[in-house]
Amino acid sequence: MHKIAVIIANYNYGEYVVSAIKSALSQTHQNVVVYVVNDGSTDDSVKRIMSFDFHTTCNGYVSLPYYSGKCDVYLSKDQRLVFMDIDNSGASTARNVAIKRAIRDHKDLYAVCILDADDEMVPTKVEKMLSKMISNSDIGVVYADYKIVRSGNLGNYSKVEFKQPYDKDVLSKECIVHSGSLIKKDYLTQVELPNGEIYDSKLHGPLSKGFIGCTEDYDLWLRLSRNCIIYHIPEQLSIVRETGKNQSLKMNGSIFKQNMEIIANRT
Repeated sequence: MHKIAVIIANYNYGEYVVSAIKSALSQTHQNVVVYVVNDGSTDDSVKRIMSFDFHTTCNGYVSLPYYSGKCDVYLSKDQRLVFMDIDNSGASTARNVAIKRAIRDHKDLYAVCILDADDEMVPTKVEKMLSKMISNSDIGVVYADYKIVRSGNLGNYSKVEFKQPYDKDVLSKECIVHSGSLIKKDYLTQVELPNGEIYDSKLHGPLSKGFIGCTEDYDLWLRLSRNCIIYHIPEQLSIVRETGKNQSLKMNGSIFKQNMEIIANRT
């Protein structure tokens, strides 16, 4: 059975991260392992995550040229949940650390599925996305629609966000692929940057250093679109929370312009 790693990068989403983890562990596809990276949170995230049954403490992590900080690693008793606690480095680095660890841990890893710490997956999400991916070896990314749930100062309501079918020309102009996609490992490793990064850390840096961003997903989809098919499932398979705390809201025009210049200059 195809092994899937769900990657959850968490920064100060203690209120939601447990629900995100439980939704990943409750997938109908049985061969799922969940990697949660606490990206130097300052809230009670670590305490909440440690409420799961961690049995052992693992030594070390994958040696990466772009991250040299701490990395405490904990493994659940059933080995389906891995918790990594790192210094605040930004979403790109947090995801990279987890993906590299998953690849090292599982030689048979087939794909990774990205899940934001304040979102949830419906139980059949991995199963349905994986079915499309294995039906055609040229498919490297599968994305779907999602339900937006807004609360806090944004108001209280929900709506289903319908993404359009994949079109490479449209992608060149705007990001139509949802961040919570399933990505085939073989294609993911093909588009690594020269320094070994998958997500570019220059596009989503650490809030502790005054830098944030939200274009690291778009950059990855553009690189992958040159190597594989990107497939859309017209069905709501995620719940996306918008609370007013979302890191993408901290993006400003100057950072966006700088990031888009980096993306445009890719060779």
